[in-house]
Amino acid sequence: MDDQSWYERIVGSISDPSLGLPGFPTAYQQEVFVGKSNEAALAEAFHFYRQVKAGSYALRRDSTVLDFGVGWGRIIRFFLNDVDAGNLHGVDVDKDILDVARSTGVPGNLSVIQPNAKLEYDDGYFDVIYAFSVFSHLSEPSAKFWLAELMRVLKPGGTLVMTTTTDSFLELCEACSYKLNDRNQYEEDYARMFADPAEARRRYAAGEHVYAAVAGNAEVLEASNYGWAAMPPAFVEREIGRLAQSIAFVEATLELPQGVFTVRKSATFAHRVARRLRTMVGS
Repeated sequence: MDDQSWYERIVGSISDPSLGLPGFPTAYQQEVFVGKSNEAALAEAFHFYRQVKAGSYALRRDSTVLDFGVGWGRIIRFFLNDVDAGNLHGVDVDKDILDVARSTGVPGNLSVIQPNAKLEYDDGYFDVIYAFSVFSHLSEPSAKFWLAELMRVLKPGGTLVMTTTTDSFLELCEACSYKLNDRNQYEEDYARMFADPAEARRRYAAGEHVYAAVAGNAEVLEASNYGWAAMPPAFVEREIGRLAQSIAFVEATLELPQGVFTVRKSATFAHRVARRLRTMVGS
């Protein structure tokens, strides 16, 4: 099914369980985790899904895919159009939301992970790994750990796609800090996010990881690991550039309000030949 028809089918599944697709948690549960619910949540997920596909080699039914920070499963369900459910994997630190995902029929192999603990996958296991709005919340030590760990389980020649907040977010925080009267709750939160928003922007421009330790809405999301973060391209280059064939970065857009990194892991000549032969056989 073409991408647009597939999107329309998934949107239809919000109100039509007879379509045989995964269900949805309550609107409240959706919004707690992603800030949106139902069609608004799916629209954002669809744009990211297409970004992942565009940055990857052609997906096959036997491609192995990891959703890092799967939550209630709003993104992983899109890959059912491309990949067998048995080859889809989703991990999260929150056991309760994984229980919700399983109860609504979210596909794939879903498992709990621990903060900053090695994944239970062999080196080079996945063709594609993606992480939407995960690195936008990780502390610098956590970001360093998970960048290295995701590159470990990514196949040579495989693709990692991840999002992060950028200077646009830091600029918003700075602007809210200057607004002294009539701030709404969001503006209050943004204004207090960083002790010195202007300094946070200077650090980001200098290629430093920027982090505000504000914790999350679940017991597993402690401030030492989880808050609000902006991860500049220079930081990613320093951490995993030696492992990458290429690292592309696209600033936030209206459709995707975070910046998007697309990382291609370096491959040996033998891996490149094998991938080419596999593509030719499948065509």
